[in-house]
Amino acid sequence: MHDMRKTEKRDKTGHIRKIQYTAISFLIVMIAIVAAVMVNIRHLYGQKEDEKQEKIQIVQTEQDHKDITRLREQLIQYIKENESSREDVGFYIEDLESGDSIELNGDQLYVAASTYKLPLAMVYYDHINAGEMSAEEYEDLLNSMIVNSDNEAAEYLFDNLGGYDEFKRLIASYDDEQEADPAYVSYENEFTPRNMGHILGYLYHHKDAYDPLIKNMKASMPGQFLDRNLNIYFAQKYGSYDWSYNAAGLSLTGHPYSIAIYTTLGDAGETVIGDMNEICFRYFNDSEE
Repeated sequence: MHDMRKTEKRDKTGHIRKIQYTAISFLIVMIAIVAAVMVNIRHLYGQKEDEKQEKIQIVQTEQDHKDITRLREQLIQYIKENESSREDVGFYIEDLESGDSIELNGDQLYVAASTYKLPLAMVYYDHINAGEMSAEEYEDLLNSMIVNSDNEAAEYLFDNLGGYDEFKRLIASYDDEQEADPAYVSYENEFTPRNMGHILGYLYHHKDAYDPLIKNMKASMPGQFLDRNLNIYFAQKYGSYDWSYNAAGLSLTGHPYSIAIYTTLGDAGETVIGDMNEICFRYFNDSEE
């Protein structure tokens, strides 16, 4: 005879197991749901944190990015207080990190005096780096031309290129404006502050190729011209002829910037150049600005 008690026992056991399986399945589903919710929460939180960090970076970038137009106002105010005519001073200054620039009489031609020796040296280093000239053959001449502003060395190097036409043709690659418009510069010993400023920008952005030149610029007239008030071995090439006192250089201490100043103030030009570069250096490196 079939034992009904055993059958009932098996049915109860199976029912209990079904309930257990159902409970376990429900628990697994709930765990999966909770896990999914936690993942979404973490994802949303991560997005908010990323957005927060991005906003912080934007604010920091805006704080670090100086409004260079304020520097122009300071320089023009200095010229006014110094009782110099604005026509007697031309400058081009570029923030070499942001690419922002300011200028006064930027497209006016000035007698370059010895500042032309800077791009002249760059042309020779281009030839040397390309293996077209020997460093040993021209090293002493280049050093003397930049450090001591040796005119005889410069004339030899200049004539060796073929004169002003060839010189201006070769330096066109340093300035997109000159390259696009040959009439942009004079074919005499004249430069605009903007043209020289662009040449300085090229020098900075390719400075590894011109390392010997930059070292010579730092040794050029320390404590005078652009370095007059700073005494930090400011990398520069100065020049003076008659009433023209000029200087072009790179700030490689602190915030990088290029500066080209051309004046027709006579001896007073050197003081003006030193004062104006000090204003620039303080502006770019003063954390309170």
